[in-house]
Amino acid sequence: MTVPIDYLHIALAATCLTLALLAAWLHFSRQSLRSTITDRDAKIALGSDIDARLAENEERLRKIIATEPECVKVQAHDGTIIEMNPAGLDLVEAEIPEQIVGHSVFNFVAPEFHDDYRRLSESVLRGQTETLEFQIISLKKRRLWMETHAAPLRDANGSVVALLAITRDISARKLYEHQLQRESRELAHASRLHNMAQLATMLAHELNQPLTAIANYSRGCLRRIAAREDCEEISTAIHEISSQAIRAANIIRSVRAYVSDKDGGHHPLSVNDVISDALMLADVEARASNVRIQKELSPALPLVCGDGTQLEQVVLNIVRNGVEAMADLEDRERVLTIRSNVGPGGSIRIDVTDAGSQSGCLDVDKLFQPFFTTKKRGMGMGLAICRSIIEVHGGRINAALTGPGAGLTVSIELPALTEGSQARCNQMRAS
Repeated sequence: MTVPIDYLHIALAATCLTLALLAAWLHFSRQSLRSTITDRDAKIALGSDIDARLAENEERLRKIIATEPECVKVQAHDGTIIEMNPAGLDLVEAEIPEQIVGHSVFNFVAPEFHDDYRRLSESVLRGQTETLEFQIISLKKRRLWMETHAAPLRDANGSVVALLAITRDISARKLYEHQLQRESRELAHASRLHNMAQLATMLAHELNQPLTAIANYSRGCLRRIAAREDCEEISTAIHEISSQAIRAANIIRSVRAYVSDKDGGHHPLSVNDVISDALMLADVEARASNVRIQKELSPALPLVCGDGTQLEQVVLNIVRNGVEAMADLEDRERVLTIRSNVGPGGSIRIDVTDAGSQSGCLDVDKLFQPFFTTKKRGMGMGLAICRSIIEVHGGRINAALTGPGAGLTVSIELPALTEGSQARCNQMRAS
């Protein structure tokens, strides 16, 4: 059977088209395969290049850390030291890394700072950045002061995997600070002795009153006992003797504590107690100058961290200045007001305000500068020492005129004691 010529042409055309499509597909597949192979080779080459660069950067970073003059350490969650650079090994006086790496950091932190360092570690491992001053005990049993700056070390997913810290030896700085503090304490002590010299006559009179009362009541008791008079009157007199003796003892105790050359050290204390102790001495001069001291003390104030003797010195100095400023005041009552309350940001604030007189001509900006004084025989060091003491306590002191002829207010702000500052207070007490 003969197939018509038109069908043969169609079949041949279809076959040619199929072959053409197949050839095109083979060509495309070949090109795609070549492209894939080229891309794979490029990626392999690129990957190798990236790996090489990463290795190079890592090696460079290790060299930088190895030559870093400060201690660089990596610490695990449990306190184990994972890695430490040579400077860190020298800091703890280790000869080989194995003496440090793999051991707990708490083997080297001084025992009294364990709680503070543990709080730092927990905070950093929660993602915070922290700073701490503490002491270590080196492998050669030397105590050294350290300052560490710690930050969280994270993995590629952002999870905190370790603590990274840079630590430096601040023993020399601490020694210098202690020398400055000692000199400052000596200067403050000299100022306290100067104050007592000025108050000596008034204090002698103040002590004479209870001692005279004790003598009189004692003679009265002896007469009544000899005459066998009513025991109730004798009992009342004995109570008065006891009260006057306590009064005299308190004055002597205050004077002894105030002029002592050994400060009490920093510890938690009440600002209101400091004010009351200072006023026990200041009240003598105030009564002699016909000045009424008015107290407005807020109850239940937070505690502060400080040296009670030094802070008492500041309050007494400011109160005495206020009393002296009103010595010539005739047109109004001589009143000095002392207040305590919670100030801005939760600080504890003390305000001492006098009633005026020559305050309007004061240059307030120079008031706390050394050797600046408005007194004829003043040394100009009292308020400068006050400022130094308050700044050591982490606070501020300033003065402001309350109005033309209306008096001067001296304000003190001290940081309130918190859970975090309690640790620093303990450090200052330990140092």
